[in-house]
Amino acid sequence: MHIDKLILGEYENNSYIVRRDEKTTTCVIIDTGLSSEPLIDFLKKKNLNPQVLILTHGHGDHIAGVSLLRKNFSEIKVCIHKADSHMLTDSVSNFSSFLGKKIESLPADIIFDKEEEIEFANLKFKLIHTPGHTPGGICLYNSEEKILFSGDTLFAGSVGRTDFSGYDEEKCFKQIISNIRNKLLILPDDTAVLPGHGPASTIKREKLYNPYLR
Repeated sequence: MHIDKLILGEYENNSYIVRRDEKTTTCVIIDTGLSSEPLIDFLKKKNLNPQVLILTHGHGDHIAGVSLLRKNFSEIKVCIHKADSHMLTDSVSNFSSFLGKKIESLPADIIFDKEEEIEFANLKFKLIHTPGHTPGGICLYNSEEKILFSGDTLFAGSVGRTDFSGYDEEKCFKQIISNIRNKLLILPDDTAVLPGHGPASTIKREKLYNPYLR
């Protein structure tokens, strides 16, 4: 597996371009950022063909590049979990309106509604539903290479926020911690954790040092 990481926009979102190997041109994109022009430039410079954009959740800073990607790559399919699917078309629920922006797009092409094995661009992932940060938050695990794309569920030394307006903070916090403990920390200790923001980590490191998980 070959992974390129771009840090996009003022919220420094990690956008991942994932390929079977460095010579392969077909790829999977995991999340975008508020400023996605560098992502488009990178894909075109490398002559890459993005098959799908998988959104780990529906917040505005992760979905802002949807329309631009569709404009430049007409065959790309946009994927999101069912519980967050409405956030693509609603700037209030995706919180972009509170940032002084109005990020909306057409609905997703592929809706995930269960935990399952998925495959795109000759890459296999286990889709893990980890609500808490948002109702439809997901993580993607590749067992072959022991890599977890954790979105905004699990960070190096932290976890996703649960204090958003309209959310039951206590309930959501308990939910995200439970999902991390029961669905992510059971993965092999040497699994690489590639989050939606910030540096990479490992499952072992988060077990040992993440203050929210002790």
